[in-house]
Amino acid sequence: MASDQDGLAKTDVRDAVYHTLSVQESSISTLQDTETVAEITRVAEVISEEDGRVVFSGIGKSGDVGKKVSSTFNSIGVSSHFIHPVEALHGDLGALSAEDVVVLISNSGNTDEMVELLQFLRSFDATTVSITSDPESKLGTRADYHINTKIEEEGAVVELVPMASATSTMVIGDCIANALMANRDFSEQDYGHFHPGGTIGKRLLLTVEDLLHKNIPKTRPADTLAKVALKISEGGKGIAVVQDDDDYVKGVLTDGDIRRFIESGTDFHDVVAEEVMITDPITTSVDMAAIRALEVIEEKNISQLVVTDDSDQFLGVVHIHDIMERGLTA
Repeated sequence: MASDQDGLAKTDVRDAVYHTLSVQESSISTLQDTETVAEITRVAEVISEEDGRVVFSGIGKSGDVGKKVSSTFNSIGVSSHFIHPVEALHGDLGALSAEDVVVLISNSGNTDEMVELLQFLRSFDATTVSITSDPESKLGTRADYHINTKIEEEGAVVELVPMASATSTMVIGDCIANALMANRDFSEQDYGHFHPGGTIGKRLLLTVEDLLHKNIPKTRPADTLAKVALKISEGGKGIAVVQDDDDYVKGVLTDGDIRRFIESGTDFHDVVAEEVMITDPITTSVDMAAIRALEVIEEKNISQLVVTDDSDQFLGVVHIHDIMERGLTA
C-alpha cells in the first residue's frame, strides 16, 4: 500500500482522473492553432513529394508512439517502418536512403541518441522532421522541419510520466496520415486492399459476385405450381426465377411463397407460376458490396436478392446465410 511519502495516499483518485482528462483535452486543443496546423500540413506535403519511405524513430514512450504511427501509415499504403536510434547508430543506418523522410520523436528534443542520429542523417541528405515540445531544442532547430507539441504538463501525479506528450504526438501522426489520405483521394476500397483479411477486408472487398449462386432453377410464367415446387426442391436454394421467353426476369417464387399459398386453402393444382410469383423482385448487381446487400435484405425483410446484369438478364441469387457465414453483420 502506498505511503504518504509516495505522494499518492494524499491524492484524491477522482481528482487525478479529472486532471489527466483536462490536461489531455487541453493539449489536443492547443494543436488546432494556425501555426501548428501549418507545420503538420507542410510535413504531409513533404512526405507526398518524396519517393522514399517514412521512417520513425524514438526512445521509450516516444518510440512506442512512433511504432503506432508507422503502422497507421502502412495501413493507408504509405511505406513506413520504425528504427531504434541506438540500433541505427550501430549498423542499421544502411536501411535508410536519401529519399526517405525520417521523423524523430522526442519530448525534450535533446535526447542524446536522437541528436546523434540526426547528425548522421544530415550527412546523407535524408529529409528530417522532429516532433518535440521545444522548438528551441537541438532537434527542433536542426531538423529540416519541426512540429511543436506545445506540451507544458503531462497531467500525471508524477509529472515525469509521459502522458499528454505521448497523446499529442500520436494525434499529430494521425493528422499527417489523414492529410496524406485526403491528398491521395484515399477511399474505403483503397483501405480494403491493404486489409484483405478479417472483418474489415470482408466489409470493404467482398461483393455479391463472390457469393453468387448461379444454378438457380428457372421456370416459365405458365408452369404449374406443382412443377415449380419440384424445381425449387431440386435446386436446393429455396427459390426459382420466373423468366419470359426472352429470359428476362418476370418474378420469383420461393418455397415459402408456395407453402403459404397452399396453407391458404386454395386449390393449387391448376394454378400457374405467374399467379403466385412475386413480380418486380428486388434486384442487385454483381458489383454491390456484400455488406450493402445484407443491409438491403434486412431492410426489406427478405432472405435473398436476385442478381441481374445491366440488361436485366438473370445471373443468380445471393442469400443472407451466405453473407452472414462470412462473418458480416449489418
